[in-house]
Amino acid sequence: MMNRDNDPNRWSYDTVDRPEGVRMFSPAWFKYHWAVQSSRKRLGRLLYIACGLILLAGWLTVTMLFGRNLETNEASNSRFSAHVENGLLPPPPDRIGTLFLVGQLNSFDPFSRNLNLDWTAIQVSQPIDTSDILKTQIDIDRREDTVPLAMFRDVLAVPDLETNITDYQPYRVQNPHVKPVGFLGLTQFDQINTNIGMGQRSTNFWSQPEFGYPFDVFQGKITWVAANNDTITATGRPGTDVQAISGAILTDSLLNMKVRYQVNPTCLYDDAAGCDLVIQLWVTRTGLVKFCVFVVFGINWFVTIALFSLTGESLLLNRHNILESTDIFAVCFSALFALPSVRSLLPGVPGYGCALDLLGILPNMIIITLCTVFFAISRLRLRYRHRAAAAAAAKDQ
Repeated sequence: MMNRDNDPNRWSYDTVDRPEGVRMFSPAWFKYHWAVQSSRKRLGRLLYIACGLILLAGWLTVTMLFGRNLETNEASNSRFSAHVENGLLPPPPDRIGTLFLVGQLNSFDPFSRNLNLDWTAIQVSQPIDTSDILKTQIDIDRREDTVPLAMFRDVLAVPDLETNITDYQPYRVQNPHVKPVGFLGLTQFDQINTNIGMGQRSTNFWSQPEFGYPFDVFQGKITWVAANNDTITATGRPGTDVQAISGAILTDSLLNMKVRYQVNPTCLYDDAAGCDLVIQLWVTRTGLVKFCVFVVFGINWFVTIALFSLTGESLLLNRHNILESTDIFAVCFSALFALPSVRSLLPGVPGYGCALDLLGILPNMIIITLCTVFFAISRLRLRYRHRAAAAAAAKDQ
């Protein structure tokens, strides 16, 4: 019976075996306590607990960082910096008015490629700060009611040459027979629901919608023209008295999707031929989605390489102890069902056939399937050899 005195793993539980005259927190002190914890098998337990806590803290930190990035993106959607992407110059400060469109993001379906938004019009109650226009954020909470507006979608506004107005250049809808898609400003609760078709931004392999998941980019465009409905009613001229819209604001956010946009308010530029609001939108996957795909992609290849290495070691290098002592066949068979199920957990993953499948899932499944078949054949051959050896031994007896 093993006791305290003959325990070979015992370091020193007695003060007589402790180093004398050692200052606390000195190298000798740390060395002594390290050896004590190792002998009592506490160090390994502390190490794996610490590793688990570090992994948990790292995952939470990454998640919070991506969440903070979404907040920053949502705040930037209400600044004038959205007006100057792709080299577009900011509008002249003296031309910026107080009429803005506000689009609330409702949903995005990557399969039908439709972005759904609700649009409202606001009249900002305070003058726009033009000292640093790119950092100016439009406050939608401080607003006034707008004049009744007839909203025309995907049309152009051209100079109206049939009026006697000379103080400024009036505009009218190019095709006055087009009916408005809705009205804003008649009541405080007016809104227009729109579905914007989103296509591919470029033919690049990685940015093609769905195929380039999670780096795919969806692109769409909508054009708005706002006409004063009171003037239309009074004059009987449809699409007349077009109002200058200074910009657009996007509110809310979408799960696992990030929406960016660029606004071109042609009414604010002197050299513009029309008076409309062109909004270019891009939808991309969030950083958290890309991070999850990287993790799953890496884990799948790690498991595949590990099983492939075990197959080569046991079958090609004749490491029969691996084949006999471990049930590798069951591990490979389980991996055939585990890897596809992990793919289904990815947020917003498209159907089979995307780049993720061609570079990860399909090669993983093919390699693991071959490993499973080879292990099954080897186990059957090994069983046959054991039976033959047993029969030969019984015959010799």
